[in-house]
Amino acid sequence: MATYRHAKGPSVLQILIIVLVVVLSIAILAGAAFAVYHFAFDKEEPTEPMRPSTIPSIATVDEAPTEAPTENPDMQYEVMAKDYLKSMSADEKIYQMLLVTPESLTGVDVATIAGDTTKAAIEKYPVGGIIYDAQNLEDTSQTTDLIKNSQSFAKTAMFIAVAEEGGENSPVSSKLSTTAFEDMSTYSENGEQKAFDIASTIAKDIAKLGFNLNLAPVSNLEGDNAFGSDAATVSPFIAQAVKGYQENGVISALKYFPVAKDTDKAASELTSSEFLPFSAGIQNGVGAIVVGNVKVNPIDSANPAFMSERFVSELLIKDLKFNGVVMTQSLSDETITSNYSTDEIVAKTINAGVNVLLAPENIDEYFESIKSALADGKITQEQIDSSVTKILTLKFKFGILGTTATTTPSENASETPTEVSTQIAQ
Repeated sequence: MATYRHAKGPSVLQILIIVLVVVLSIAILAGAAFAVYHFAFDKEEPTEPMRPSTIPSIATVDEAPTEAPTENPDMQYEVMAKDYLKSMSADEKIYQMLLVTPESLTGVDVATIAGDTTKAAIEKYPVGGIIYDAQNLEDTSQTTDLIKNSQSFAKTAMFIAVAEEGGENSPVSSKLSTTAFEDMSTYSENGEQKAFDIASTIAKDIAKLGFNLNLAPVSNLEGDNAFGSDAATVSPFIAQAVKGYQENGVISALKYFPVAKDTDKAASELTSSEFLPFSAGIQNGVGAIVVGNVKVNPIDSANPAFMSERFVSELLIKDLKFNGVVMTQSLSDETITSNYSTDEIVAKTINAGVNVLLAPENIDEYFESIKSALADGKITQEQIDSSVTKILTLKFKFGILGTTATTTPSENASETPTEVSTQIAQ
């Protein structure tokens, strides 16, 4: 019988050697695979070094965001004005500085209708605005049509102005039976709220008719329509009146800077007295200020206030920080026209820093005088552009510009020769 012997199995040492060889083989293969992968896909090095994480910490997240710097809210209107200015001709810029009566515009004795004659006049003289008085107003319907039609003819929407002060100087309430008030001096004991209420009521009444600029309130310290004779008392009344007008869509024009009559006060005295009501109006955003025609001898004995660089540029604009529209007193006043030539009025007024020439009797004469002063170098184009920018800025701010295209003349807009004759007869 054959005998079989079992084969001898591998020793422990042999098994360990085999395992080690397998592990090393796997490691070598893995290394080779890793090298091949990076060679194929990661040939370029990163262009920027690694940056630390920008995720904010919890403390950073909880912090309140930094408040954006506050900008002048009127800057947007100034930007719009400067852009609009680029589209205007040199002549159109000059006409924007004239705020005229409808009679000087059309040539009729008394204007109560705005039709073909007015349309032709506005196309010829694209003025910055028209100021109406009691003689132009008959009833509510007629006044509304007069203003609406006149505005519809304008390429650049106009200031439609009136001097509705209250008391006896109230063309609208006296002719159209809107809310009537006594002289402002009678309300000086009723508190600041009364000044606001009066101005708000007047603004609402005249805005419905189409007026957008009121030469009021009187901001001097004397006269029936002044709120009083004490600057400290009058100033808050003026501030509230400005708010009352302008919060109801009507631009307020304070008058008359600096005082109501000739004075011998020095600038330092005026600063602590007559200037205070104007300063209060400026601080509350008044849109315009009318500079009077008085002479204040210690300050400028040679020139009426609106022809004085000392008064307008230095005291009103620089010292009181007024950046709105500066207007002359009426240029139809004989105390001005009998003592100064048109050329002298134009050159001195514009150089003083005035932006609007109010109620010149002859539009052609003033227009040609401005052009001549420009040609002769007595005034500059920069001065004209600066004035018109202020005018347009105010119009944009109060929504005056941009309304012309949507305004349609009324059915009564046509002026036949008979109707024009009727105006003259009236």
